[in-house]
Amino acid sequence: MHVTALKTLSFIDEFLLTWADRVILFINMNITSHPHDPLVRASQLVTRLLTQLNRIFLLAVIIGLIVSLIWPDLFARLLLQPIPAADLPPALAGARLVLLLGIVMALAWARLLAALATLLASALAGDPFIGANARRLQTIGWCLLVLQLLEIPAALIGRLYPALGNAAPQGDFSVAGWMAVLMVFVLSRVFDAGTVMRDELEGTV
Repeated sequence: MHVTALKTLSFIDEFLLTWADRVILFINMNITSHPHDPLVRASQLVTRLLTQLNRIFLLAVIIGLIVSLIWPDLFARLLLQPIPAADLPPALAGARLVLLLGIVMALAWARLLAALATLLASALAGDPFIGANARRLQTIGWCLLVLQLLEIPAALIGRLYPALGNAAPQGDFSVAGWMAVLMVFVLSRVFDAGTVMRDELEGTV
């Protein structure tokens, strides 16, 4: 079951990353010409849904961590694969570290989705090129960077706690993830430049 939980965590991470990537691209390509496009509203609804799912995930991980600390035997029976008694202490320690990573990941996604939701609300108002949105894109970029850097401790946990077996995180390198980080920081510069150009144009009118 613990293997399934880790796969679910990885799936949620990839799913959220894909949606964030698509929404940001959509804003850059379509928002200025179609400020009230139904797709913008759909993106806003999806962001709200993902925010609620992320909150549920965060709550579940926190509960799992608390259970592992207070009732380790129950936690081991419910989530860890059958392992020798001698390997149980390191397996529990590794599982707790994985849960801590899950909490950090969920918090990063919470900050990212909050910034994205505010950015979409500004887009629906028909004024995406403002300084605040450039800063929101920077926030999204930093959150994506944190999510990518979490792969490093994930890989270390997999190496240092072999007792986790198949449940050990892999810490995979994602080219798409790093490209998304770069893209969002570039888009923040684009929004910043667009804001300056708009202010200059308004000043000449």
